[in-house]
Amino acid sequence: MKRKILFLFLVLVSMPLFSQIIFTESIANTIDSTQTVQGTIAPELNFKTEKENVFNFKNNANINFLLNKKKYITIINQLELSTYGDKLNVSNGYIHTEYRYLVRPAIELYPFAEAVWAPSRGLKIRTAGGLQSRYRIFHTSKVTLSTGIGLFYEYEKWNYKGVPNPDPQDIDKMEQQRSIKGQVFASFKFDFGEKWNIITSGYTHFRPDSDIKNLRIAYSIDVKHSVTKHFGIWLSYQNTILTKPIVPIRKHYTVLTGGVFISF
Repeated sequence: MKRKILFLFLVLVSMPLFSQIIFTESIANTIDSTQTVQGTIAPELNFKTEKENVFNFKNNANINFLLNKKKYITIINQLELSTYGDKLNVSNGYIHTEYRYLVRPAIELYPFAEAVWAPSRGLKIRTAGGLQSRYRIFHTSKVTLSTGIGLFYEYEKWNYKGVPNPDPQDIDKMEQQRSIKGQVFASFKFDFGEKWNIITSGYTHFRPDSDIKNLRIAYSIDVKHSVTKHFGIWLSYQNTILTKPIVPIRKHYTVLTGGVFISF
């Protein structure tokens, strides 16, 4: 078992690791208290609309470590290789960790920490950490409806490389922002028989000391098909809306992704 855990750790950290919102409700596994280690690895290809068209290869890892029947550590990360115009880069990525405590079977309370970097958009680094809760409102063998709320500290550092037609004098400028933010999210999961699964999720980040003009909104739709118990294919649509970005990048950010996944 120690070798297995070490191998999974190396898989995670060996992947060079994107949107300012990490779609955790689409990615995180449902906890299985009978397994010490569980997770998925999912390579993918996608196309995005940015300052220039971008083609990407990514590899995603999502691992849960069981500490006891009520406590888990979840680690989610992503590696991305991209072609931006004619250039090849080891570019965008993220890492997200949660210490999940099951207060009750339907209620989770968890501190979290995460880092996101997306050079192709001009995001040098975004770090965040705080406390969140997740509440499973409704659950059957086919349908799960969950929601959550949290509060976190966030630091962002941007340049102007992702800005369409930037002013030449801004090319080397950096913008930074530190803030306290709240988050509200919800997800709906539906199983079509034993093979098909659809997940929709929505997220809102807001500053408690500001107004609605500073909202960060995101939503996603994910469809998965399990070919076997440990192998499947998936398709994902994600959209992020920045109502007041720190630098004048495009406010709408869309990602269409597809690939295969391996679960264990």
